Amino acid sequence: MPWWLLDTISGFLIFVSGLLGPVLGILIADYYLVRKKKLELAELYKEDGIYAYNNTGFNTPAMLALGIGVFTALIGYWVPALSFLYSLSWFTGFIISFVLYYVLMKKTKNV
Repeated sequence: MPWWLLDTISGFLIFVSGLLGPVLGILIADYYLVRKKKLELAELYKEDGIYAYNNTGFNTPAMLALGIGVFTALIGYWVPALSFLYSLSWFTGFIISFVLYYVLMKKTKNV
């Protein structure tokens, strides 16, 4: 396999990990810290259940934490001085989103 193909694949995987790390950070923070491993299974399937989030269907703190986590993880791709954030994009996005989501959810009345 040519070296340039490995560089391309590696770059693609780092970029994708910057998108997936924040998602997992939010999921783990929600399940373990916010909800303390307790979910209302029947409510997951109701359109107007406790997980409806202001009747929009979107958890605003989660979307905000996701956007900021992805931005922080991928900013090093475009700003060379912050390339260390990009080279560890999964961990960067995971940690930022995890902490931010937990703080934002503690301030809301959704839980």
